[in-house]
Amino acid sequence: MFQIVKVDSGIDAKLEFEISNIVKGAYERFNNQFDRSKYISDYLDERYGGCWRVTIGKQFTSCGTYYLSQLLRLSYQNDQIEIVRTQGDSEFEIIQRDLGMNQAVFDSILGIIQNAQQTQKNLSAQVEYITECVESKHTGKWAVICGYDFNSRVPYVNNNLVCVAKKGIRYTVLMISK
Repeated sequence: MFQIVKVDSGIDAKLEFEISNIVKGAYERFNNQFDRSKYISDYLDERYGGCWRVTIGKQFTSCGTYYLSQLLRLSYQNDQIEIVRTQGDSEFEIIQRDLGMNQAVFDSILGIIQNAQQTQKNLSAQVEYITECVESKHTGKWAVICGYDFNSRVPYVNNNLVCVAKKGIRYTVLMISK
């Protein structure tokens, strides 16, 4: 049974109903959170444009920016689900970026993450790929945290952290030592 937790003004009753049906369909077709998230976000991306982020989990908190007040939080079959349209047609939702981070390093990390999503089959392989590429291109020891939604508290070198989301997966890349 659905329980609507929060609906922003950019989600009208028709869109809320449609999203509810898409969520039900995802739960009928797939048995895991990743496939459900991908199915829902791919549908919304194609139908409404932009970049929709779908997070499914048991308990989580999230923060970030979203587009045109289009956010819907609901619970279904003991899962929390957050569906949000992120920054326009942007591929990445920037969740956090240290202000002192060099633009070239930031752009390089985004390119590496994009390559990882296109070439690596699972999250473990993506983490390994991103870590190897970042460390080969930039000085220091780097850590990569990758998943559907999480809160992390890892000490890092000042001005060397970026956290982005793409297609429902959150990537945090940070320098842990020089």
